[in-house]
Amino acid sequence: MIKMKHFRFLIFISALFAASYLHAQETLKGVVVDYKTNNPLPFATVIANNNTSTITDVEGKFQLQQDESINTVRISYIGYKSQIVNIVSNKFLTITLVEHTEALNEVVVQTNQNEANRIIKEAISRKKINNPVDVLNTYNYNSYSKLLITADKDSINGSIDSIFKVKRKGLKFKKIDSTNYNVKNILEKSHLYIIEKASNFLYSKHRGKRENILGTRMAGFKKPIYEVLALEMQSFSFYNNRYKVFGTEFISPLSKQSLKTYNFRILDTIQEQNRKGYMIHYFPKKGKETVALKGVLFIDAETFAIQKSISQLHATIDIQALQNYTYFPKQNLWFPSSNKIIVGKGENNTVVNLFGALRIATSSTMEDSTMVSTNPDDITKHLYLESETENFDIQLNEPVTIERQGTALRLMNAAPTRDEDFWENYRREPITEREKETYNVVDSIVNSGNYENKLSFIRKVMVGYVSTKYVDFDYKSLLKFNRYEGFRLGMSAITNNNFSTKYKLSAYGAYGTKDRDFKYGFSAERRLDKFDDTRIGISYKDDLVETGNLSFITDGRAFYLFEPRLFNLTQFHKIKDISTYLTHDFTPKLSSKFQISHQDVTPTFNYTFTNDGKTYDKYQVSSITASFQWNPFNTYMQTSEGKVVIENEYPQFTLQTAQALRDIFDSDLSFSKFAMRVMHEFRPLNKGKTTLLFLGGMSFGDLPITELYNTSPNQPDGELIMNRFSVAGRDSFETMYFNEFFSDRYVVLQGKHYFQRLNITPKFRPEFVLISRFAIGNISERQQHEGVDFQSLENGYLESGFEINKIFKGFGLNFMYRYGAYHLPNFDDNISLKFTYYFSLGF
Repeated sequence: MIKMKHFRFLIFISALFAASYLHAQETLKGVVVDYKTNNPLPFATVIANNNTSTITDVEGKFQLQQDESINTVRISYIGYKSQIVNIVSNKFLTITLVEHTEALNEVVVQTNQNEANRIIKEAISRKKINNPVDVLNTYNYNSYSKLLITADKDSINGSIDSIFKVKRKGLKFKKIDSTNYNVKNILEKSHLYIIEKASNFLYSKHRGKRENILGTRMAGFKKPIYEVLALEMQSFSFYNNRYKVFGTEFISPLSKQSLKTYNFRILDTIQEQNRKGYMIHYFPKKGKETVALKGVLFIDAETFAIQKSISQLHATIDIQALQNYTYFPKQNLWFPSSNKIIVGKGENNTVVNLFGALRIATSSTMEDSTMVSTNPDDITKHLYLESETENFDIQLNEPVTIERQGTALRLMNAAPTRDEDFWENYRREPITEREKETYNVVDSIVNSGNYENKLSFIRKVMVGYVSTKYVDFDYKSLLKFNRYEGFRLGMSAITNNNFSTKYKLSAYGAYGTKDRDFKYGFSAERRLDKFDDTRIGISYKDDLVETGNLSFITDGRAFYLFEPRLFNLTQFHKIKDISTYLTHDFTPKLSSKFQISHQDVTPTFNYTFTNDGKTYDKYQVSSITASFQWNPFNTYMQTSEGKVVIENEYPQFTLQTAQALRDIFDSDLSFSKFAMRVMHEFRPLNKGKTTLLFLGGMSFGDLPITELYNTSPNQPDGELIMNRFSVAGRDSFETMYFNEFFSDRYVVLQGKHYFQRLNITPKFRPEFVLISRFAIGNISERQQHEGVDFQSLENGYLESGFEINKIFKGFGLNFMYRYGAYHLPNFDDNISLKFTYYFSLGF
């Protein structure tokens, strides 16, 4: 049995992302149906006598925040007689409406689908003059948002559950489950979780958008979780071709594809802020249900701008998103002023992927018929997440200042420590006693269980570190394997921010069981400026490097549970490298690293390099390297700890140049090297994704084999296919044998298409990937290289094939075929069959 204080925190973690059932505390609820057919009437207008209003959802259901002043509600629906209903209790209302023949005749033109399409076409054609981002030079506003995870306590059966197992002689008692009872007691005084955030939003047509997070308060946490702060619950407006709801993109009803994706129907004419408008119901066409939302757009009758929008998704979870706009007469513009989103457990079995990855599906596991429960009420169906945002102090086309262009979010240093006076200025309504108590209870639970430190520990583990107070240990360095070293046993450590926010020290050591050699390295670094990520450092290492490998020094540390190609590597050279470096971000999207290095290089294989009448079996190289990484579409947050990547977008560009200088610190060689990498990715909605890779390098001068390019081969030696069965790499040539080709100039092109995962069973969901690769290159002075035999890539190398990933857990299969100019005479030698592994958390 989980202790209640532990259960409470688990409720927060799980409900924050998976959420629950669509209810509201202390609400008036009901359904509107047709009198004759009893069919629900979606998007009927419900107005209370205190002028609060809502509309019914696609199932005809509605809810209004309960208020003592509400004693009647008026329900209207186009083509039906309006009805006024007296409210005498909180009992669920079933309201029937009767068709009105005369009213139907009056609105027959309005309800015609072609007329609705005409309005939508007009709205699409005017997007450029109605979208605030397009029409305004600047805008500036403050915002307050609040997120709750809670439930309607009155809907929960709070009795203690007794669970019995069915036996031949009757029922045998198994255990007591008090979950419902405990959760209901908690909900009497508080919610399950609460987050508040206050921000200032700036926009300039020339400098982009910026959210300055002025204040943030997460129950239980002194240090905010950056990823949660950056979550986009729904898009700023509907005018983009894709609309984001709860982190997942859908085709917008005002996109270029909307008329192919949605049906449109006029429900009614309305008045919003004394301006006439149309209520347009949109719903997906047959066959488009998995890529589209349902909802209502309120369209201004004069400008065809959006006045209000309501979006709904009914799947394994239910989502309802509302967005209100305010009209500004001076600019003749509707501007987003508030939004609300409610997420709960759904009754539809349609699978939905949240935040582009988190897959929410209904379990097909049947209930155990041998177990009997005295309280079968499922607590998860009552939980729900509610997020509400209010924009205020909106200023249009007034001067704004956006410093450090390229940072989308900036977390102010004082944001997590704001006092109550600050929050009173930003809250649109006073915080309730129940919400205050939520902070008190969750703070107490998290502090007593040390959950903040535990969460920080888990986050480090997920990227490969085991954290202690001052030092983080890289556990992926504990055990590795390659064909030269055998098992590589090691330990790597780096100081963390508790040690210092300015200084970092790191060191590692490793021992190969096959080569019986010890390798090690260490470094020291000082951060000069956190905003520009300006750091200066020095490092030394005595280690092995793959011969012919191209690496970019701006690449950060990549975490893989294991490194696929490393298993098959055989050819290394040993280096003793001392380097000093400087990193600097010219903008958040353009980073750089400059490095001065001196290396002693010794090939571990039989090799001699002949240059200008001299022969070298080992040599020294002194070089200067400059590398630049440009990610023009990435989203970044600036925090007290530095830059944090919030969202990776494509294309991404890397450029690197290096110059070796002869006779500097006894350097034997002089050469120049240039390399470039471009990565791009396309993600059509619900059609998988396509990735493209361009990689190229060019070198001139004194170039031993250690400075050539090997184009990342990954085919081990072996006469039979199964003798070569091993691990497939991410972007390597699977049919190219190790040490088969080397080049001083080359280009690689790769294309992959990932199809959507097949839902064969809930646990068997393989992913099919088509792959094609091409490489071409050349080498100028092949006669300089003695002791090794390799070819040029001047005729172009081709391989294609496929992967079936995630067949079992993260394991799959890779099949590739070699063809073209370098097709081998023996058919079997052109085939590669390997297994793949992609670490997955079940997303």
